[in-house]
Amino acid sequence: MIQLLSPRNASTKAPLLAAVGPLQFEVVQFRLESEYGAASRLDSAPWTVARWLPAELTETELDALSMPSGSQVVFDMARNPVALFTTEWSAKYFSDTNSKIPLSLLPPEKSEGHT
Repeated sequence: MIQLLSPRNASTKAPLLAAVGPLQFEVVQFRLESEYGAASRLDSAPWTVARWLPAELTETELDALSMPSGSQVVFDMARNPVALFTTEWSAKYFSDTNSKIPLSLLPPEKSEGHT
């Protein structure tokens, strides 16, 4: 499964694709080119770990997070904040330095009755 992520506070708003493994990127690239005739290019990013942050965090609270070097906060398609880390160690460091902010392996579930 591919996730489309939007950089937060970036000068360019080029979307990021996230996946569990490199083969998924190759499948997306093949489909773009064969089904839509769209040329594409894959550029690797330094992040290997993605963790969802609590959806209720405000922009001010996101700004106040102590982020490890090389990490970045982005938003998924549902506008949930996601922290991208270069290593598992960086994710653990984040948890240690932001102990009141839980990280999740999965995006938050939508509440019933909301879209």
